[in-house]
Amino acid sequence: MSSNIKQRILEEAAASDESKDAPISSDASVNRPNRARSAVYSIRLNPDEVASVQALADEAGLPPSTLVRSWIVERVRIEQGDLGDAEAELNAAERHLAHLKRHLVQR
Repeated sequence: MSSNIKQRILEEAAASDESKDAPISSDASVNRPNRARSAVYSIRLNPDEVASVQALADEAGLPPSTLVRSWIVERVRIEQGDLGDAEAELNAAERHLAHLKRHLVQR
């Protein structure tokens, strides 16, 4: 990173710290894409299950909550008939191929 960029980052960080309690400008846009998601489900997993989900999420390059949400949404689509068996199998195959690719790249 060039010294100009580093200096600019330091300046912006300092300015941000100085104005952290200032009101948001009227011309600023605030984007909260997940704000529309209104329900939160709490589930209990044992430590081995948590470790497994975390490992799968790490392999997929996703946060664990995003991975688990994708599984739930896919299953709901299957149950509602919005996702056919062939599409579900294709999605599973794509995930498996991505998993294999990551392992091959690590070698």
